[in-house]
Amino acid sequence: MKKKIIGIVLTFFVVVSTLLTIFAFRITPVTLKRDTFVYEYGTPISNNPADYVNANANVINEVQLNFSNLKNEIGVYKVSASYAGVEFPFYIKIQDTTKPVVTLKQVVFNVNLNEEISALNLIDKVDDQSEVIAYFLEDDGTKNTTLKFTKKGSYIVNILVEDVVGNQAAKLRAKIVVGSLGNHPTLEGIDDVEIVQGTHFDIMEGVKASDGNGNDITHQIKILKNTVNTEEVGTYEVIYSITNSQGNNIQRTRKVEVIKNESEKKK
Repeated sequence: MKKKIIGIVLTFFVVVSTLLTIFAFRITPVTLKRDTFVYEYGTPISNNPADYVNANANVINEVQLNFSNLKNEIGVYKVSASYAGVEFPFYIKIQDTTKPVVTLKQVVFNVNLNEEISALNLIDKVDDQSEVIAYFLEDDGTKNTTLKFTKKGSYIVNILVEDVVGNQAAKLRAKIVVGSLGNHPTLEGIDDVEIVQGTHFDIMEGVKASDGNGNDITHQIKILKNTVNTEEVGTYEVIYSITNSQGNNIQRTRKVEVIKNESEKKK
């Protein structure tokens, strides 16, 4: 009787062990955290398997990610993680929900009669990861990339900037002075630049100024600040100032970034 009981107990343990072994093999040691992972366009995409799958530390180290179909563009891409020959497909979605941040070159612009002006040319800087387009926004909602004025006068225009997926920046307002009524000077060609360490930087190259009535007063430009040292890598500032005969003044700041000379570095 005792032997029979022992036999039954051993059989029970064998059955239980067998079932546990089968169950263990059927349990996948890797599971996806979710089906789709969303990233904002322009932000880094993680290549750490632990961000995508649930698994213990030993298994995580063996998980391989396949991102060969992934592009640095807005869209949905099928990718996968694999472990022990088993593939776990999932999706990465890259979206752009960030509104552009825009600044105007100035708030008053002087133009000639019948001169076509582009909204984008009035923009100084755009902070956005994708391409943008600028419009003049009419009261009825009509959007035009350019405008032309046939009468002298002073006009207030609304400028709208949006990126390729339709995210819109805050609406901007500018004053356009047309013809001889213009009395505000302008500064052009003062864009941020990047130069190589040790090269020459011409502070006035491409820079122009007008008095607001079509007269060139570039020679009257004053440099209020110039910290540029082309021998040292770094970011510097140049501040330009122009005043017309009516005493109206504007100032513009340019950033000059001096970068390391890679050709020198390789020698």
